[in-house]
Amino acid sequence: MAKVRDPERARTLLQKQIDYIGRLRGSGPNPFDYDKWQSRTVEIVEHVFGSESPEAHRYFEAAGIRGRLPGVRGQAENMTLNIHGPWGILARLDRGEAVLKELVNAVDRDD
Repeated sequence: MAKVRDPERARTLLQKQIDYIGRLRGSGPNPFDYDKWQSRTVEIVEHVFGSESPEAHRYFEAAGIRGRLPGVRGQAENMTLNIHGPWGILARLDRGEAVLKELVNAVDRDD
């Protein structure tokens, strides 16, 4: 695990993103709200662990695959995600939540 400067703050920031997932699921989820959450989550993971860290790569592999995928409208960074399917918002939330929980637990172990 990458060295974390402020483990308590890191846990707080990551947990806040995890806690918001229920609200996203409850909203449909709305692709616009998901995109804002996803952008903020990436910012936090990169800030806490580093943009080239194994943790950032793990999160990206779980929830941040970019580009045109089957069943996804749009291209690259400007796409509207479907809600269902293996790369729909719900699946991305499930995988992203699992990785974020692992990262929070890993930060706990490093104290």
